Amino acid sequence: MAKGQKARGPPPPLGPTKTFKYGMPLYGLAWPEGATFYACGGGGSVSSGIKNRLVCAEAHGGVLTDQTAEFLFGLDCPTRLVVSPGCKSIVFAMGKGGIQRLDVDARVKPPRFTEVTGALADRLKAITMDVKALAFHPSGDFLALGGEDGSVVVYEWPSLRVKMELSGDRKLPEAVKDLDWVPSAPASSGAWRSSERALAVVLDNGACAVLNVDKAGAQMCKVELSKGDFKNDRVMLVTSDNQLIIHHLPPGLENAHFSRIRCRAAPPSSRGAHGGGGDAVSLLCLMNNRNGCHVAIWELSGDGLLSMRATCRVSESPGACMDASADGAMVAVGTSEGDVALVSCRPRLRVVKRFKKAHMIFTTNMAFSADGAYVLSASADASATLHSTALPPPPDFKKILVLAFFVLTLVLMCLLQVLRVLKQRGMTVAEIYALIGLRPKDEL
Repeated sequence: MAKGQKARGPPPPLGPTKTFKYGMPLYGLAWPEGATFYACGGGGSVSSGIKNRLVCAEAHGGVLTDQTAEFLFGLDCPTRLVVSPGCKSIVFAMGKGGIQRLDVDARVKPPRFTEVTGALADRLKAITMDVKALAFHPSGDFLALGGEDGSVVVYEWPSLRVKMELSGDRKLPEAVKDLDWVPSAPASSGAWRSSERALAVVLDNGACAVLNVDKAGAQMCKVELSKGDFKNDRVMLVTSDNQLIIHHLPPGLENAHFSRIRCRAAPPSSRGAHGGGGDAVSLLCLMNNRNGCHVAIWELSGDGLLSMRATCRVSESPGACMDASADGAMVAVGTSEGDVALVSCRPRLRVVKRFKKAHMIFTTNMAFSADGAYVLSASADASATLHSTALPPPPDFKKILVLAFFVLTLVLMCLLQVLRVLKQRGMTVAEIYALIGLRPKDEL
């Protein structure tokens, strides 16, 4: 060692890492139960130099790890992913069209990914739809796909037999932007019947439709901005086979379009807390207009019609993605400017946390942990950021009153001490009153 040169020890440990870059634009994101989450993305063609891959990483106590496993996709970029209930399989929407499936062995560390083979692989290759949205039924028995051409197909899982198909002449009029399964309400309630399955679908033109999967995709209800003779940017039309309802939008939500949707069944204790009544199923919707982005709660009643129950303005920037916690108590929104906002749905709809510039550019996806304690956001800048959903405790009024009483007592003691010192110096009561700007009682 050279003279005067100090010995270098190991580098100081880094602080907790809440943001981590995984070396590629991130598009798909899923966080099933446990600490392990999955993200996919890439650069598309090989000429970009960015690999198309799935990465697996972990989040522990508010800290993100580097990737623990990966799977390479070659020249095709995965744009979305969804994990089957039970986390035994991951299904990807591929950039060149169609879907790909990986089976996951989560019993080993790191998880092991396996491509399917045989007849099942052939069935996967036969799906050529340009998939823009996909979702597993909570039971794990069905997989729904929404396409760029407006097609919606529901497959039985894992056999991939077609359960419902809207394609060709029956496809929807616009590209599918997002979809989610509508949860079943108790059979005894006046809400959507628990014996039938339904899909909520958001279209590229900003409309939202609810489809009855058990009746070959029959449209139960559609909500869209009024057109033609009814055209008005403050009015949405709610239509079904035999009903048409004019729904007036609240101030600030004029010309709003549906962008993303998550469907949740609220527990009995919270039903009606946000202004609704009964046991109607909640559709938590991200809506955009000229004023920015909003979260709106729509409810699906027993007659299959949607009605808006509450709204909240989230940001002046357009919303790019969203997710809802499993219990429907919170919604996380990512904006086109890279910001993240946390919205509480109970007891009323309101923004409770903001994370400014969580990412350098637009957010692409959001995912809550299974217990709702954290929400993960991803971006095309290759970063994933972990946010705590914990809220500061409410003010303890008992402690506030005790502190106020203590301060008041201290002030009175100081005042009495000052009066005692003034009397010891020979000042009369009249002089003391004059000093503090008051008159003796007999002069009042």
